[in-house]
Amino acid sequence: MELRILGMNGPFPAPGGAASGYYFREGDTRLILDLGSGTLSRLTLETVPEDMDALLISHWHADHTSDLQVLGYRLQALGKTMPLYGPGDKVSFTSQAADRDSAFTVTRVAPGDRFRVGELSVEVFGARHPVPSVMYRITGREGIFCYTGDTNLFPGLSDFARGADWLLADAAFDDRTWGEGKPHLSGRLCGQIAREAGVKKLILTHLNPLVDHDAVLREAREAFPDCLLARQGMRIGG
Repeated sequence: MELRILGMNGPFPAPGGAASGYYFREGDTRLILDLGSGTLSRLTLETVPEDMDALLISHWHADHTSDLQVLGYRLQALGKTMPLYGPGDKVSFTSQAADRDSAFTVTRVAPGDRFRVGELSVEVFGARHPVPSVMYRITGREGIFCYTGDTNLFPGLSDFARGADWLLADAAFDDRTWGEGKPHLSGRLCGQIAREAGVKKLILTHLNPLVDHDAVLREAREAFPDCLLARQGMRIGG
């Protein structure tokens, strides 16, 4: 398994940074998970975007999808199409635009769905966010990778990540800035979830430029020592 961090900020990028976007590979199967602002150019540095097997969208907020239409331009110019999986959202302009874009073959997913992309099995879970959102649990021969997308705490969240080798989790807040009504997790909550779920490695992402990242990491490690902050350009595994 290999994970490459194309961007890890939210809800907007830090100077010179990029919003949420990730490239995941196992064997010959390659996936994009979300494609926020600034991530397509970084994907292009890593690989040939049109050769990806599928794009998985967690939800349709702009910091997770703003490079999607630009990818569509590239695919159209090359006469290519790409399978796209994402939740239904009747309000989101980006979601509706994806349905109309000939560059994408869109499959709407919902919690409980399962599908295969190449050598990988993908299971869809619900998330707690202000718009329709999902989490993805990806299983291959080399292990289990779980991606929360954007979510706050809810019953059963640990079950989603149970036994995962890697958990890529939304850690937008530290203890000082998190609240029950917020749309994201904190570093400490991510650590607690990883511990309860028995994961092997925790990667903290969706890092808010206005929040103290050192505090997010410190508080997460108090609950789960084997964790790290996502960094732009970081490669894990491979």
